[in-house]
Amino acid sequence: MKIIHTADWHLGRIINGKSLLEDQAYILEQFIDEMEQQQPDVIVIAGDLYDTSYPNKEAILLLEHTIRRLNLDMGIAVIMISGNHDSKERLHYGSTWFEKSNLFIRTSLDDINKPITIANVDFYTLPFATVNEVQQFFDEDSLETHQQCLAKSLSYINQSLNKEKLNILIGHLTVQGGLRSESERPLTIGTVESVEADSFKQFDRVLLGHLHHPFSIESDYISYSGSLLQYSFSEVNQPKGYKCLEIIDGAIVKEQFIKMQPLRKLEVVSGDYEDAIQERLNVNNKDNYLHFKLKHMSHVNDPMMHLKQVYPNTLALTNETFDFNTPLYERNEEIQKLNDEEIISRFYEYITDEGLTETQNTKLEAVLNDMLEGGSTK
Repeated sequence: MKIIHTADWHLGRIINGKSLLEDQAYILEQFIDEMEQQQPDVIVIAGDLYDTSYPNKEAILLLEHTIRRLNLDMGIAVIMISGNHDSKERLHYGSTWFEKSNLFIRTSLDDINKPITIANVDFYTLPFATVNEVQQFFDEDSLETHQQCLAKSLSYINQSLNKEKLNILIGHLTVQGGLRSESERPLTIGTVESVEADSFKQFDRVLLGHLHHPFSIESDYISYSGSLLQYSFSEVNQPKGYKCLEIIDGAIVKEQFIKMQPLRKLEVVSGDYEDAIQERLNVNNKDNYLHFKLKHMSHVNDPMMHLKQVYPNTLALTNETFDFNTPLYERNEEIQKLNDEEIISRFYEYITDEGLTETQNTKLEAVLNDMLEGGSTK
């Protein structure tokens, strides 16, 4: 059996006012083409198919088109669960009909102890649920953390496990130690959301969504697929794609990460404003989604507008001239050894990368002398 593991499509995603729908349609067409080559038995989509509970019409049509091609046209069984970005009701609509074509959509805790059996593999689904939802489902107010809720849910699932089969859990959550990125919305506010990896020992494999890095965690039986695209500038160095698992004689013998190439990447570019405008900076692709971190642009009116004329997909601009994250001196004692004029001169040079002119030095000396004498200089 061959299983494809993917997650975190986030259809309808917008970054800094820019819709990524064109990029998402491109990567999903590539995904469809690869599935025609892979010919998997099952595709697992571990949550966050949409980026919002109220996706726009274009995002909904894109998901319908993709699932129709995979499930109806190609006859591949598809199992999908809801993530913390998805609307359970919207995603679940029509699910009982879709099971006739081996499209399984799980969004409710009611089904977590009901495996989806394909060949000799039982797939258990654990869609995202808040602490309050788990409390209500089990009617236990004592459940106060994600770890407690997970333990209760898995204990409930354990009652149905058939040890004679291969048991795979599909979930959408954060495992302790997993690498985070800025685009992953916190699961809850005010409580620890991560859970312990040892909680899943009863399963042969755990296929997860939520964390966008495909190698978010080091484990021999728990894996994240990662997202298909980069969804924040904190992900610029992350590979993107999907994972393929092969099962032979009831055992998982191989897991492979397969990288995909997007229409555009996210790219961070640092340097001088004038070098950027004159195209002297090292930019991998002018059509990429760019975040510029530039110096020496205080004299420019609307620098973002000028940058977009050269780099049309510029999404963010940071003025690095006034970045005070790096101290002028590592030790305060060094500053104390300098006189006032030296401190001001070195600060000016640090900010502008230029020294004070003779005229500026003369003016500075006059100002300091006047202040020492108790006067004021206009």
